[in-house]
Amino acid sequence: MEGLVISDAVKDLIINIVNIVVLFVIVKTLAYKPVKKFLDDRKAKIEKQLNDAAEAQKQADEKAQRYEGLISDSKKECAELKVKAEREAKESADAILANAKADADNITAKAREDAQREHDAKIASVKDDITELAFDISRQVLSREVSDEDNKRIAEGFFNERL
Repeated sequence: MEGLVISDAVKDLIINIVNIVVLFVIVKTLAYKPVKKFLDDRKAKIEKQLNDAAEAQKQADEKAQRYEGLISDSKKECAELKVKAEREAKESADAILANAKADADNITAKAREDAQREHDAKIASVKDDITELAFDISRQVLSREVSDEDNKRIAEGFFNERL
C-alpha cells in the first residue's frame, strides 16, 4: 500500500498541478488579460493627458511670451507717445508764450504810440495856448503904455486868470 499511497500522493500532486495550471490559464484568460488591457488603456490615457498638459503648457508659455512682448511694445509706444505729447505741449506752450509776448509787445508799442500822440497833442495845445496868451498879453500891453511894474502885474493877473 505504500506504493499506492505514493501513487495517491503523486496523483494528488498531479491533480493539484493540473488544477494550478487550469486555474492559471483561467485567471490569465479571464482576469489578467482584461486587467492588463485596462491598465494599458489607463496608462495610455494618462500619457495622453500628460502630453496634452505639456502641449497646453507649451502653448501657454508661448502666449505668455507673446503677451509679454505686446506689453513691452505697448509700454515703449506709451513712452514714445508721452515724449511726443510732452514735446508737442512744450512747443504749443512756447508758441502761445511767443504769441502772448508778441501781443504784449504790440499792445505796449500801441500804448506808447498813443501816449506819444497824446503827449504831442498836449504839447501842441500848450504851445497854442502859450501863443494865444502871448498874443493876448501883447494886445493888452500895446493897447496902453505901461510901466514895468504894470507889465508885471498884468502878466501875473493874466496868468492867474488862465491857470
